[in-house]
Amino acid sequence: MSLIQALLIGCVAALTKIEGGWLGEMKFREPIVTGFLVGLILGDMQQGLIVGAQLQLMWMGAVGIGPTAQLDIGTGGTIGVAVAITTNTGAETAIMFGVPIAILMQFCSTILMTLYSGFMARVDAEIDNFNLKAINFYHYLVGICDFLMYAILTFIVMYFGNSAIEGIINALPEWANSGLTAVSVMLPCVGFALLLNIILDKSLIPYFIIGFIPAAFVGRDLSMIGIVSIAFAIAWIIFEISAKSTNNNTVAVSTASDDDDEWED
Repeated sequence: MSLIQALLIGCVAALTKIEGGWLGEMKFREPIVTGFLVGLILGDMQQGLIVGAQLQLMWMGAVGIGPTAQLDIGTGGTIGVAVAITTNTGAETAIMFGVPIAILMQFCSTILMTLYSGFMARVDAEIDNFNLKAINFYHYLVGICDFLMYAILTFIVMYFGNSAIEGIINALPEWANSGLTAVSVMLPCVGFALLLNIILDKSLIPYFIIGFIPAAFVGRDLSMIGIVSIAFAIAWIIFEISAKSTNNNTVAVSTASDDDDEWED
């Protein structure tokens, strides 16, 4: 990997950090976006998109809500895809390096946020004084510190650690490679499960089945299991609609009866 490529990959990782603050919600942190950018830098956009999409599936349900610390999927995805492309491997390598880095960089981000808390009293005082120049200074200072830290750390890993990374991958035994491949296949399922745990409602299950079955059998003949599943989902939808209609009619009749009783009184 050349010096320029390592610097550019460091900038991609840094963009994922300031995204959401300086840049608004541009989705630079998503692995499918960083995978494309890293692939563009390293001259293999197709592989970058493929590996980035697989990481995206794995982290699809990883959402930080409120004070919950979210994994740094931006930096983890950036370095994971870069390692996969430079070593001519796949998602299993990206996961092996990307997940630990995502955890480590989230820890570094927490440390930074703790250090920045020392500025808060000064910023509050400047807000009370309506000193916009000082407020902007602290705002840009924090953003520049974030950008530089992420860019420098990623550059060091990619430029100086590239040979060490290749050595680790080449030293892995066959059983370890097979295990990582199996994990790379299973983790997207975990990502979907995490996402469904957040958004899935009982009434949406039949629609999920109807959408999942055609996707699962793309390029293959639809088996009896698929046909039965779709039929079951359609029957479920019909039952839900019928039950809702029956409940509405019951409520309407009950309301009309109450109105008649009031007129009789």
